[in-house]
Amino acid sequence: MKRLLIAAAALAALTPASALAADLSGVWKVHGEFTGVITYTATCTFKVVGASLTGPCVDPQNNTNVVAKGAVNGANVEFGYDAVFTGLSVHLDYKGAVQPDGTLKGIIDTGGGPQGTFTATR
Repeated sequence: MKRLLIAAAALAALTPASALAADLSGVWKVHGEFTGVITYTATCTFKVVGASLTGPCVDPQNNTNVVAKGAVNGANVEFGYDAVFTGLSVHLDYKGAVQPDGTLKGIIDTGGGPQGTFTATR
C-alpha cells in the first residue's frame, strides 16, 4: 500500500501544470467595463486544448466579431484580441482567475490606456 501511495505521488509530481488547468471550454458571457467610458458584453465560445485557449468573441452592440487567443494555467486565465470601439482600434488583454462560484473575474489591459475590469459567466 505504501508503494502505491509513493507511486501515485510521483505520478502527480510529473503531471504537467497544463493538465491541471481549469476546463473553460464552452460559451461565456464576458462583461467588460472601463469606468465612465464604456461597458460591453461579448459572447465568447472558448475551446481549451492543453493550456491553450482560443475561440470567437462576438459583441453585436459594438459590431465586434474577433478570435480570442490565450492560455489557462490552473485557475488563472489570460486571453486577448484586437477590436474597434467607437472607431478606435485597441488590443484588449484579459487577465483573471476562476472564482469559487465558477465565474471568471479580472482586469482588462489596453497596453497603455485605461485599465478595465471584467467578469464572465457560463
